[in-house]
Amino acid sequence: MASLPELPGVSTLSKYVTRVLGQNPGKFTLQGTNTYLVYHPASPSLLLLDTTGPSSASPLSSSALQTYLSSLRSAIASHPTQPARITDIILTHWHRDHTAAVGDVVRMLAKLNGAEEAKVRVWKFPCATGEGGSSDAWKSERTKDAELERDLEGLGGNELERTSDGTALHTLRAGQQFSLAPSGASPATNNTEDGVEFEVVHTPGHTSDSICVLLRDLSSSSPSSSATSPLALFTADTVLGHGTAVFASLSAYLSSLASLIDLLSTSGSAPIPLYPGHGEVVTDGLAKIKEYKTHREDREKQVVEALKAVEGGEAVTAGELTDSIYADTIPSSLKLAATHGLLLHLEKLREEGRVGRVAQPSPEGLDLGAAGGGGEVQIPQGWFDGWRWVEASEAVEGRL
Repeated sequence: MASLPELPGVSTLSKYVTRVLGQNPGKFTLQGTNTYLVYHPASPSLLLLDTTGPSSASPLSSSALQTYLSSLRSAIASHPTQPARITDIILTHWHRDHTAAVGDVVRMLAKLNGAEEAKVRVWKFPCATGEGGSSDAWKSERTKDAELERDLEGLGGNELERTSDGTALHTLRAGQQFSLAPSGASPATNNTEDGVEFEVVHTPGHTSDSICVLLRDLSSSSPSSSATSPLALFTADTVLGHGTAVFASLSAYLSSLASLIDLLSTSGSAPIPLYPGHGEVVTDGLAKIKEYKTHREDREKQVVEALKAVEGGEAVTAGELTDSIYADTIPSSLKLAATHGLLLHLEKLREEGRVGRVAQPSPEGLDLGAAGGGGEVQIPQGWFDGWRWVEASEAVEGRL
């Protein structure tokens, strides 16, 4: 963590955005989860994007949680239009470092707000359920919304505004908009007066339910010729402030990056900043997203070249590919994570009919979790399988 810039607990990033750090630093959470208050300075209503939770390998301590809640209270108290209150919490995806503290935040807000009409809504895009031919990459996510619902069961009617069906989570949809206007209207009413607009962009890849959020300027006094000039893009864990992101489905991830490139390419000449889920603000969002996409495409080329270079077309394991591609450029502590990434590239190539795979059993008695150290990264499934480059007509599961 020493190589990363220090981030303060509370930072005002723009006229409309304040970042509140989640106090959960770690190997994959970097300085901690970035949570964001989004608002119009002339309105008392605020949106909260994400909460905090455990880091990669460590639970969120009570002291860290209290520090986060104190920072959040301080940011609310500093809002120029009082009495300020958070009316809506938007979760960018199901991962616990973004969602675990939702209940704690809602309970704190109930004490601050007091009045019955000040209950909070919690919004989230649904995880893939396995229906409708959704990708096998999402298998582990099918119960995550139900688990989050159970976490919120104990919240009372004076704390949480539930849906008409009685569920805690309000369903987000792609393209849904929240307006933050000087009138003080609730963001979810989508008031169209001058102000700023918050639009949901579904970007699966990191997870099935991952979203980004585009912040637009609706003000008629904007110097831009566009009535809805983009101000910033909140990227959650799809694009980070430092390094590269991890993903569950490479095909979906690359498609989402391409969609974001298209989105920002129409925003004019001025760079649009990214507000990531972890790490520092990215000042030129379009350039960073293009860099991410190019990095993945270059990595795929390396995988293809490495497979084609294997003498006699023999099958190799993902671990052997990692050694070939990365050589001595990464420490041994990152080999498991690198191999996991290569396995996702291999699976994409297999789906496209360009790579063949033969499943091999793990060595007898090997516990994958224990072998991986039982910590932040475990030995990925498929580590011992064989992979080789084949012609499209040969790329049948198990035929090597």
